[in-house]
Amino acid sequence: MANRFHPGRIAAAVLGASIALMSAAPLAFAADSAAPQDGTSSVTATPVNGGPRGVDVELKSDKQQSTPEQTALIKLRIDGVKDPVLTYCIGLTLNLNGEKMHEVDWDKYPNPSVDFDKNKSQINWVLHNSYPTMSLADLGKAAGIQGLTEAEAIGATQSAIWHYSDGIDLVGAKSSDQKHPYPQKVVQDVDKLYHFLTDKNPGLNQPKPTLNIVSTDAKQNGNLVGPFVIKSTATGDLKLDTSKFPKGVTLTDAKGNPVTSVKDGDSVFVKVADGTPAGNTTFSVSTEATLDLGRIFVGVNDNPDKCKDGSKDQKRCTQPLIVAQASKVTVSAEAPASWTTPTTPTTTTTTTTTTKPTTTTTTTQPCVPSTSTTTVTTTTSNGGTTSSSPTTTSMPPSCTTPTPTTTADTNQLAYTGASVIGPVIAAIVLIGAGIGALFFVRRRKANHS
Repeated sequence: MANRFHPGRIAAAVLGASIALMSAAPLAFAADSAAPQDGTSSVTATPVNGGPRGVDVELKSDKQQSTPEQTALIKLRIDGVKDPVLTYCIGLTLNLNGEKMHEVDWDKYPNPSVDFDKNKSQINWVLHNSYPTMSLADLGKAAGIQGLTEAEAIGATQSAIWHYSDGIDLVGAKSSDQKHPYPQKVVQDVDKLYHFLTDKNPGLNQPKPTLNIVSTDAKQNGNLVGPFVIKSTATGDLKLDTSKFPKGVTLTDAKGNPVTSVKDGDSVFVKVADGTPAGNTTFSVSTEATLDLGRIFVGVNDNPDKCKDGSKDQKRCTQPLIVAQASKVTVSAEAPASWTTPTTPTTTTTTTTTTKPTTTTTTTQPCVPSTSTTTVTTTTSNGGTTSSSPTTTSMPPSCTTPTPTTTADTNQLAYTGASVIGPVIAAIVLIGAGIGALFFVRRRKANHS
């Protein structure tokens, strides 16, 4: 049977394939330019004046080349939090400019020209083992300093941080007022605390972000978008808000089961029901969490290309700050997502017909050799005869030619290729015409003769 293709069927096949391809379009995670990038938390803040001052210090290999350098604990006002937190500054080549800052992981430090990346754990150890984390009395006892003052502790601690972040060494405490130099005890106390913080410093790992929703690995899997990984220093459940979800969209775990609460380390997914119109939404979490020691804040618009030493735009970067005193803060984080409408793919059924091959049976008769017997009679000269013994001669074997027996299948094979009926009929017509022409010529010759 010949195959047949109908235009309607072709169009239907193309349409079915198009629908299948459209249904395979992934549910997409949409990044919101206003939302924190992965590696940052939702915590934003602004530096403010009023922090306690430390002693001025003279530094060796100071890239800022201003002697002496002022030291201070800088206040940072966290958005939505009443009391500011205390921080130290990192990066002598940059200045505070009052711009909005946000909390980031250590690997987001914007100046690759300095030593922060290789010494960040040592900076964190300084923060955990100096003022204001430790009281002046406890710090003085640990460092072997009698009567340690706040100004001395701040000056020595800030110098130790710059040592690791910018590769400088402390020359000593030096007052910017040349008429009123520091007493010798101040110089000795600052030097002793500086070496206590830098001579035997084992380092300390990075603390957790205060609150963040990480979507680095978010992708489409069926009608789930995710994972969105919750990162937080909160010890209990976080408050979850999905009030902006449209109908047909829910928050679930990896198996599609509804999620109503989350905690640090949980992975959640945005589930979109079949037939839900394309759209976008956000969900958020909030909590009271610890803004921990060692977390850093950088300008929201700062990046390595802009802030590295020698860059023409470096002066526009704000000086990074590192948290020097753990504080409880109430924070929230929001994650955006968008999706296309999930579509059930069209299924095309194909029917295949199998035709059995023709079976040929061959019957063979055995080959039987034949013999011929000959008796020879000889006539002698006296007229007598002599008979010899009969001679047997072998003849070629007589075989029966195998006769094939064909069993035809009742199913017809598909008719493919060119037909031979047309050419045979044409040949018969031509032969007939030739014979007729020959007969006509001979008859004509006979008439003429």
